[in-house]
This record gives sequence, C-alpha cells and structure tokens, in this order.
Amino acid sequence: MFAKHAIEQEKQDVTFKQSAWASARSSNRWDTEMEVSLRMFLYEEFAKARSWLDLRRRLVSKGFYLKQVDNRVRLRDAYSNVDICSCRKLGFPSAQLTSKFADIRAAAVPA
Repeated sequence: MFAKHAIEQEKQDVTFKQSAWASARSSNRWDTEMEVSLRMFLYEEFAKARSWLDLRRRLVSKGFYLKQVDNRVRLRDAYSNVDICSCRKLGFPSAQLTSKFADIRAAAVPA
C-alpha cells in the first residue's frame, strides 16, 4: 500500500519538476548569458563523450537528454521535457559529433 501511494505521488510530482534551463526557454527568457552558462555547464560532457550512448548517459546525469528532430539533435530538459536548444547552439553540431564518434570507433578497431 505504501509503495503504491509513493509511486502515485511521485508521478504527480514529476509534472512540476523543471530545471532553470527549461523555465528560461519556455518563458522566452533565453539570452546570450543563459546560452554561455549552459555551454559551460555541459562542455565537459560533450567533449569527453566517446559515443552517442556515452553522451546520453553524461547528459542524463546533468538533467538533460537528446532528441533527434529532422536532421538535428536537440537538447531537452529531462524533468519537464521542454526543448531547450540544438547541439549546434552549444558548439557541438550533430554532424561533428557523428564524425567524432565514428573516428573514435574506427581507432578502437584493430587494423
């Protein structure tokens, strides 16, 4: 009984969770300062990632996830599912990431 109540309560609470990044984007307060702050906050995750899976795991630990929309990869808030920006806006275009991960994979395979 307690576990069921706790799960139901958690489901209700999730809808109210939201990061500062999502609130800035959803209320049209996205500006250069927010963009630079987000780049600095996530730079290490993008720079050190060795695959798409590794990048996704790193971003989840910071409260974000990736979603592909058309030919672009978008960063989203993990709590509220609000679309924040493209990876390109953070300085890591999806084509560059794909190339980087392919190069890492090729280097790992013995010739």
